[in-house]
Formats: sequence, structure tokens, C-alpha cells
Amino acid sequence: MLFDTAPKTNKQDLYNRETELEKFKAAIEHSSLIVIQGLRRTGKTSFMNVALRETQQPYIILDIRGLPFNPSQADIVRRIETAFNTLNKKWFSQLQTALRPIKGVTILGNSISLDWSKEGIDFATFFDRVNTWAEEKDTKFLLAFDEIQLIRGDKNLIRLFAHIIDYNQNLCLIVTGSEIGLLFGFLGLDDPESPLYGRHYTEIAIRNFEESESKHFLITGFAQIETKIQEEVLGYAVEKLNGTVGWLTSFGARCRENQEATKAQVDMVASEGGKLARSEAEKIAQYSRRYSVVLNYLAAAKEASWSQIKSIMEAHENRSLTNSTVSDILNKLVKASLIEKNDEYSISDPLLKHGLLENPLPER
Repeated sequence: MLFDTAPKTNKQDLYNRETELEKFKAAIEHSSLIVIQGLRRTGKTSFMNVALRETQQPYIILDIRGLPFNPSQADIVRRIETAFNTLNKKWFSQLQTALRPIKGVTILGNSISLDWSKEGIDFATFFDRVNTWAEEKDTKFLLAFDEIQLIRGDKNLIRLFAHIIDYNQNLCLIVTGSEIGLLFGFLGLDDPESPLYGRHYTEIAIRNFEESESKHFLITGFAQIETKIQEEVLGYAVEKLNGTVGWLTSFGARCRENQEATKAQVDMVASEGGKLARSEAEKIAQYSRRYSVVLNYLAAAKEASWSQIKSIMEAHENRSLTNSTVSDILNKLVKASLIEKNDEYSISDPLLKHGLLENPLPER
């Protein structure tokens, strides 16, 4: 069902991602690293769930949410242990023989226990053995990390990724991330100091829907829940929610619960989305009120040039600012996917704009 707010796991519930699924299927044959990127609420987790399932190959998913910025070795070991214990039993029963001899690994029936101590398990050796098993089975073993940028303080994981890419041709890493710039910053794909610098990867962008796609998504979803929606309300929802599948789904789910579709429900979803987006922006604004000044200004102005933003920042502080200071602020906001730069700068997410217009960030 399209209006189910839980992450999708079945292909029939994933709307209009055929092109991306085909790209994913092709990528696992030749790529050791797949990066699934997109703004918040675009359905990256749902896409990843369905894409992995459609391959019919062994895979595990590590949900990184809830881990600290700089997790301990034990934190990572626990997540990997949990992920392997959700592996399809068909594959686990075949894999456990290969894993049993590894130091720090204990097989308990149909589950695995990993030693959490620093000396307990060497993951390079562990995944080398998984790779050998996958090679013998003529398959790829897929390792998926959801929202990887949330642990960007950890570098050991990046070194492990580099080892897997270099030596384990039958393993494929899949990572998702919302903060696009920070995702790539964490991986360090363009950073000469990073262990992953220069490594080949496949990027799959999960985009917002076009206007026609949003309209068809809602029409199909309302048909599934047998609820009527007036053309005026449909157009209002398409315009207000701007193709973000997560918020379109929330609107449909709300209508299902109330058994009617109204503009007021669109406004409630837009307000909810705006508050969530604003709360994410506020985390960054805590480091400098200059971020608040720029974001509040762009929410009201819709778009602005570099020189216009510099003038606003200087007027706010009643002093001149160096060009490098202004560029640094803008680059960090772009890196965090809060703003984007085409000919001019603008806010990436219309719901963030909505949230800032309702409740601007503190500037002092």
C-alpha cells in the first residue's frame, strides 16, 4: 500500500523507482560501493530495502541511527552481530560453517555471537572469510549501512571499507545518507587523506517526484484506500508537498485515518514537515548564528546571489566580512544539503522554507 508510512519492503509498494532499481541491479555486478543519496524523506530506506530484496542475494542491513557520533568498537560489533542475526536462514545455515573457525566468533544454533572486546574480532579477517564463502557460492554478499553519515566521527569503519573494496570482490557495500555533502565528506571519496580516495563507486540519486508523478502517486494511493479526493485538494497537496514521497505518504495516511482529504490536512503535514526540517537546521545553526541569518534570509527571499548574502550578513553584524568567511558559511550549508547553488543560492527543501517562515531560527 502506497500510504503505509513504514519503510517499504515489497516492490509493488515502491512507486516509480524502476530506473533506479535497474541501475542498482547492474551496479552490484561491477561495483564494490553503491552510494544511495537524497534529501530527507525521499524514500532512501524503502528503496534500499526493496532493491536488496529484489537481488535475491544474501544481504544484511546495519541501521546506524541511534549510534553516537564517534561510536566505540563495541557499538559497531553489536550492530554487525544484530545484522547477521537477521540474515535469511537459508544463507546463514550455509555461512556459519565458514565463520565458525574465526577468533571472536561463536555460533549458537541459528545465531551468531561476536566478541565485543578490542582484541575480540578482526573484521578484515571476518569479511575475508565471508568473501571467500560468497565466491565459492558464485554470489555477491551485500553489506548495507543506512544513514552512514551519522557516525562520521569513526574512521576505523572507513578503513574497513577500503579493505573490503580492495580485497573482497564478492562483497558489495551499500550506504545511504540524507546529508549529501556530509555523506561524501564522511566517506572522503574526494579527499586525498581518506582511505577511500579515488575508489570507484556507483551513485544512485533518489529524487523528489515531478508534479505529474506526485499527482499519479496520490490518485493511485487514494484509489487503494477507497477515499475520494477533490481535484482542488489534489492540486494543493501536489504544490505544497513538492514531490517529497515521505510527506505525500503522510498526507495519504492522515486522510485514510480521517476518511476524507482536505486542504487542512495538507497544511498539517506541511507544518509537521517544516518543523522537522527546521529542527535539523537548528542543530547546525547552534554552531554559528550566521547560519541562521543566511537560512532565514533565503526562506524569505527564495533565492539570492553570493554578493546579496554577503551584504545581508554584513548588515546584520554592522561590520565588513571577508570573502572567505562568507564562502565558508555558504559551503558548509551546501555540504549539509540545507541550501543549493545553481545560478544563485536557494533552500533545497521547500518544507524547510515553510518551517523557517513559520518560525525563523534565532539570529542572536
